[in-house]
Amino acid sequence: MGQQGDEALRRLLRNIEKFSEKYRQKYLERWSNEPLLTDWYSALRFFFNHTLYQGRSDVVSKKVEDAVFDVCDQTSIEEGFRSGDWGELENRLRERIGKKEDDNEGKVGKGADVRHVICSLEFLRTNIPHRNIVKYTVEGIQAGGLRKLYDDLDEIELIGDKIASFYLRDVVSLFNLYPYVPQGCLKLLFPIDTWVRKFIKEQFPALKEKSDAEKKAGDSRYL
Repeated sequence: MGQQGDEALRRLLRNIEKFSEKYRQKYLERWSNEPLLTDWYSALRFFFNHTLYQGRSDVVSKKVEDAVFDVCDQTSIEEGFRSGDWGELENRLRERIGKKEDDNEGKVGKGADVRHVICSLEFLRTNIPHRNIVKYTVEGIQAGGLRKLYDDLDEIELIGDKIASFYLRDVVSLFNLYPYVPQGCLKLLFPIDTWVRKFIKEQFPALKEKSDAEKKAGDSRYL
C-alpha cells in the first residue's frame, strides 16, 4: 500500500478507536447487563433499539420504537407467546405504524416495521424457550455460534447484513465477548454500509471489490 497509504490507514484506525469509545460511553453504558440477561422484555427493548434504527433519521426511528412499546406491553406479547396468534397485536400496531403519503392520522414508520416486529416476536416464540433475545445471543456467542446467530438474524424480516452486525457488535462489546469471536468471524461485527465501502475504496484503491468466487475464498485483499 506504500508509506503514505499506511499512515492514512493508521490515522483512520485511530479515529475509529476514538469514536468507538465515544459511542460506547454515549449509547451502550446506559444499558445494564444484568436486566438484559434476566428480563426478556428489557432484552427486547435493547433488540428493537437496534433493529428499528435503519434507513431514516434517529428522530423518526425513536418515534417508531416508542409506538411499538406503547402497543406491545408484556401482557400482550406473553399472550402471543402462548397462543401463537399475533393478529390482534398486529392490527393494533398498524393503527400506529405504517404512514402513507396521504396519511393524516398521525402514524409513523412504515408497514415493514410492523412485519419486522411480528416476525421478531415469532422468532422468540419458536426458537427461544426463555424468550430472552440477549441471553440467547450471549450464550450462542460463548458457544462459538456467532455465524449461526448472524445467519438466523438475517432471516428476520427487515434485518439485513448491516443491522445484524450492528446488534451483534454491541452485544459483544457490552458483555466483553471478544475472546469468543473466532478470527474469521470478526468481519461479522462490522456494519459496513455503502457509504463506508465507498470511502474505503476511494482512500485505499489497492483494495478491490470481491467477485463471488473471491468472497467464498476469503481473500483479505478485497472488500
